[in-house]
This record gives sequence, structure tokens and C-alpha cells, in this order.
Amino acid sequence: MKIVTFAMIIALSCAAAASNKMKMDFNNTDITVILKKYSEATGQKFIVDSTVRGNVTLINPSEISTEEAFNQISEALALNGFALVKSGDWMTVRNARSAQRDNLTVSSELPEALPMRMTTWVIGIKNTSASELMKDVRMLTSSYGEMSVNTNTNQLIITDWSTNLQRVAAVIKAVDKPTDPAVSKIVSEAKKNMKQMRESKVTKENKEKTEN
Repeated sequence: MKIVTFAMIIALSCAAAASNKMKMDFNNTDITVILKKYSEATGQKFIVDSTVRGNVTLINPSEISTEEAFNQISEALALNGFALVKSGDWMTVRNARSAQRDNLTVSSELPEALPMRMTTWVIGIKNTSASELMKDVRMLTSSYGEMSVNTNTNQLIITDWSTNLQRVAAVIKAVDKPTDPAVSKIVSEAKKNMKQMRESKVTKENKEKTEN
């Protein structure tokens, strides 16, 4: 197999996965070494971009499930600014900023928090303006996150870490609620009165100008 210049391929046969548990006790260890150990234990294949570098520490006193190991790896990568992108049977590891432009998963379903990964989530806002709501929740996105609004469908389109999407979802759930009819009536009457006051003021000013 020809190895692409910009990536390092770590690939091992799925037959290597002999157990559902593995040891994850690494002190200041190169990220690619940890990925290779996980690959050896599970058979998962990775394509690792050449920009992925750095050491991390994962401390577990005893063996943990391979699922938990993957969750810890995903968090360690995210903390260092790297994202996991699923491509068929492969997992691509690359800079999170670049991953935003890749074939990220796009879903109307809120992704689970773990494993931590970049995802594009599309959510329809039911009871308020998506544009107005975006002003309140935009600050919750990470430094790698992006948010936009589709005014035609009143939807928010958010690309961010799955853990951050969970936080944004919690705020949206708390804010996007039907307005109490009594409150709506009060607001409507207040707007009506304000409009009448402005019209009255304009009429008065025009009358004074005419008289002068």
C-alpha cells in the first residue's frame, strides 16, 4: 500500500481484537502510540494526519472496557485540538479546525456526548425565532464550533464537539418553550400602546410644525 505523504496509517487486522478490555495507563505518552495500542487491542483502523502530535496522560489503575478506552482517547484528542472523523471502517484523526470542513456526520438527532467527536447538528426551533435564539446560545460553542441559522426553516445549524452540543441542547430546551397566553396578551397590548404613543407623538410634532 502506498502511504500518503500527509498521513500516517495505523492498520491492524480485526482478528487482533481478542478482548473487550485493555490496559490504559499512559504517562506523558505520544498520542500515536496510544492509538496504536488501541488498534492492536480492538482491530480499529486509523488514518492519522501528520499534524497530530503531542503527549497525553491517561491513568487507569486497572483494565477498562475498550468502549471506555475509546471515550478517553476521544477526550484526550479533543483537549489537544484533534478530532475523530469516521470514514467507513476507518477513523481519521486530524486537526479539529480542518475537520470542520470534512465529511462530518450531519444529523437532526442530538449525538451522545461520548465518544467526543465533531458533529453537525441541525435543530428546528419551534416556539421562538432561531435568529434571536442564536444570540443567546452562540457563546456556548467551543473555540472550534460554528453556528448558523436557516431563517426559511427556523433552524439552527451547529458544528461542534458532541459534549458542547449537549450543553447547547439543554439551553435550547429550557428557552424554546411556548409562551404563556396571558403573557402574550400583555406583551401584545404593550406593543400596541407603544405604537399608539409613537403615532400620537408624530402627529403632534407634525401639527406643531404646520402651525409654526
